[in-house]
Amino acid sequence: MHTSDDSQSIYIHEIMSKNVVKIGYKTSALEISKTMVKQRISSVVIIDNHNKIIGIVTEKDLIKEICAKNLLANTLTAEKVMSSPLISISKKSTINDATKLMVEKRIKHLAIHENNDIIGILTTYDLIKVLRNKIKSMDLDSNLLDAISMADIPLEEGGFSLPLSEDELK
Repeated sequence: MHTSDDSQSIYIHEIMSKNVVKIGYKTSALEISKTMVKQRISSVVIIDNHNKIIGIVTEKDLIKEICAKNLLANTLTAEKVMSSPLISISKKSTINDATKLMVEKRIKHLAIHENNDIIGILTTYDLIKVLRNKIKSMDLDSNLLDAISMADIPLEEGGFSLPLSEDELK
């Protein structure tokens, strides 16, 4: 990663999550949830029968389309709960470009593309890790750093939640 304090020089391919899980559009929301817990991820990319990317399912989608409507996760497929179209940005973009797009579109997961393929996902958690490292260089109290990295910011403020373990779901 670049050592400059200017976040313009941090490219998103340097900080993105490279674990992109692609799931078929007919997969049940229950199976998607189990995959997300097992893989410790907060989103999956949805593909059609021709492996074309058609959307994304995030934790927020599952809450909004299943929990808030009091529906059973095994009765809905990915195509019914996904957000579409998938919003993406080039891997050559800077962290400032990505952050601006995420705020503008009010999203917490941004797909990173290269040569017409999704090669990564940038999340608000990835951005918080960058912020944490910048604050660390300011030589602040370690308790403050821990509070920043573990903060569960309310969803309406663009927050995120940490993945649950399988034991926590029981």
